[in-house]
Amino acid sequence: MKIKELIHNKLSDIFLMVNEISEGLTSNNSPYIKFTFTDGKDSIKGVMWDKSITDIPDISLGSVIKIRTIPKTYKNTLQLTVLQCRTITKGDNVCIEDFIKTSPIKPLDIYNELLTRVSHFENESFKKVVTKLLEDNKDKLLYYPAAKVVHHAIQGGLLYHIYRMYKSGAALADIYKYGIDTELFISGIILHDIGKLNELSSNENGIVEDYSAEGKLLGHIVQGVIMLHDAAMELNIPAEDEMVLKHILISHHGSEENGSPRKPMILEAELLNKLDEMDAIIYQFQDTLSNLEKGEFSENKFFLKNIQIYKHY
Repeated sequence: MKIKELIHNKLSDIFLMVNEISEGLTSNNSPYIKFTFTDGKDSIKGVMWDKSITDIPDISLGSVIKIRTIPKTYKNTLQLTVLQCRTITKGDNVCIEDFIKTSPIKPLDIYNELLTRVSHFENESFKKVVTKLLEDNKDKLLYYPAAKVVHHAIQGGLLYHIYRMYKSGAALADIYKYGIDTELFISGIILHDIGKLNELSSNENGIVEDYSAEGKLLGHIVQGVIMLHDAAMELNIPAEDEMVLKHILISHHGSEENGSPRKPMILEAELLNKLDEMDAIIYQFQDTLSNLEKGEFSENKFFLKNIQIYKHY
């Protein structure tokens, strides 16, 4: 059974992976467990009443479990009321890989394409520093998500996000041309979220358990600038090249209220900010649309300013 086959108020058994797990208390101080599950394609929220996480010690983030549930509709959205759950056994004949949401393009293929493009740079500074950061972080890049929840929160999602921006950016650079240093622009695209490798604590399935201490205290923008600075110092990169690349990293959120210490002040930074925002929004639309049938509205999407998405095809 898949998530899309679940029916309101119908007792069902289903195998799902735990993507998020936390606990809370009701107004009557009764414990409950909150979940987010995935079947490898779609996701669904769930709740288990009158239980604490200590009551299910074998189940944790990334576990594939068998659930007995009565799905309920809450605020126009189906969610699971979990009655019973257990970890899978050999007799269940379940393949864990089937439950991992992953990039539709193989991360290794993306990695190799980016590395090859950078190897043809004429600017030696950008070539050296981007190559070093790609090679030094290859293992993580092949499975890291781009976020805990919001966009590209899948195995290999960070590289997939970079790849989409890279493809769009190459087209934009060809269209606009004047005033754009294409190699600086591509370098910024590849490195703008490199700090997320230290900001998030992800397992190899691309599931983020939490933010790291550095992530909570510094954030990925600061982390990325530190990583870039360390690499530039080791490679003795000219100060001007290091400075403009750092500016792209610190300004890629566009404004102070969105977390950037500076607004974009060079054309490459302005374009990258717009690309980054566009790709995040488009991904959220696409991910939501994949779970809808023709003529359906989604629930309110908080990160899209609370709109409901409509599937018209």
